[in-house]
Amino acid sequence: MLKLFQTLFQTPRFQAGVRVNRLHQGSLDRTDGRVVAHTDEGVLVEWPRDGSGWERPNALCQQG
Repeated sequence: MLKLFQTLFQTPRFQAGVRVNRLHQGSLDRTDGRVVAHTDEGVLVEWPRDGSGWERPNALCQQG
């Protein structure tokens, strides 16, 4: 039971190369980003428009 709660509240981890979308206030505001790196500072995502930027892991969802 404890493991279940731990997995529910863990910060998601993304591997390099994974495709992600960004959620803002319940809707997608950026799509089809590619994870470049995931560090303690956040997730570096390369977006097809607007270049790359650091994102909070909790704001991203993995595609597919």
